[in-house]
Amino acid sequence: MQKTPYLIDWLTLRVCLLESTLGAVLVARIRECLNTIHCISHTGEILWDKQALDVEALRSDTPGLCWMVQSDGKHEYLVIAASPASLEHGVNVWGGCDIKHAASVLIAQAAKALHAVLPPLHKWQCRRIDITGNFVLPDAASVKQALRQLCLADGGRRKASNAKNGGDSVYWNPTSDLAKGKAYHKGPHLAYLFRKGLIDIEEALIDLADRILRLEHTRGARWFRRLAESGKNWFDLTTQDLEGLFIEFFGRVVDGVEVREMERMELVARIAQCSGITEAQATAAFATYRNIRADGFEVTKDYLPPRTWYRHLKLLRAAGISDADLQQGNVVQFRPVRIVLAQPVTCWDDVRRVA
Repeated sequence: MQKTPYLIDWLTLRVCLLESTLGAVLVARIRECLNTIHCISHTGEILWDKQALDVEALRSDTPGLCWMVQSDGKHEYLVIAASPASLEHGVNVWGGCDIKHAASVLIAQAAKALHAVLPPLHKWQCRRIDITGNFVLPDAASVKQALRQLCLADGGRRKASNAKNGGDSVYWNPTSDLAKGKAYHKGPHLAYLFRKGLIDIEEALIDLADRILRLEHTRGARWFRRLAESGKNWFDLTTQDLEGLFIEFFGRVVDGVEVREMERMELVARIAQCSGITEAQATAAFATYRNIRADGFEVTKDYLPPRTWYRHLKLLRAAGISDADLQQGNVVQFRPVRIVLAQPVTCWDDVRRVA
């Protein structure tokens, strides 16, 4: 799958269980699995089985291919769902935005798992797609700050909310089956999957991922039903169509959001960590730094006791602030970094170049 600025991070497809299309033996076999989700790795290994009513309750970063049988009261369906990038590359950081290719990857993997010939792509219905963009920021602290700002951003009718478990992830319309969004820190969960042995990735790349802010836009079953009612086919959606959906959703709440490379809390924490001192002592040193920014080097020096002045200089230097930075006219600035939807990164080399 060709790497593009955005990627299809999850796809859910379903096909009606009719003996005329799947064959009586296969239909009978998979009907026995009604309301049970089965998950298979990209190499074909069975990862887990569990009772569940809705495959859409699964996270988009679930490794492997999930399949189950569902009923809408009239018909039964074989449902398959996965991250195409994860199936194809073993990890879902990068990928492509070609919906036909993504669907073909899922169908081929499902056919392999079920040891069966499955219907061609145009016989399937699409019930969910996640379109994702990766945006690189200066460091992990900047990612967390961006998430805090996004939670406060006013998108008109779209109101952001934090995860119920107190995590950093931010959600918009989280229960909608039409359109919803999510922003989260890619690095920590990638590290979690690595520790669990669920992905194969270099540890150095996990460190790079700690600087990635990930935006994820989902179009759900209701949106695809409306698309079909309008006479359009889901598999005719182009890469440009999908990128347009992403930008349309996030544009009002994300584009142009600024984060600062170093805020008070981050700098105080850095001072304390680098010198092994208490937060109160680090806060006092930060106050000197702030006074230098406001009044200049010499003025601040004159009204502080010499012992306090030199101790604070030592602490600031240990935190990476140079003498040149502290001189009037060369004060360290809190430089803004903008999140621009038109500029997602597409590969690890992009992340390194932004460093």
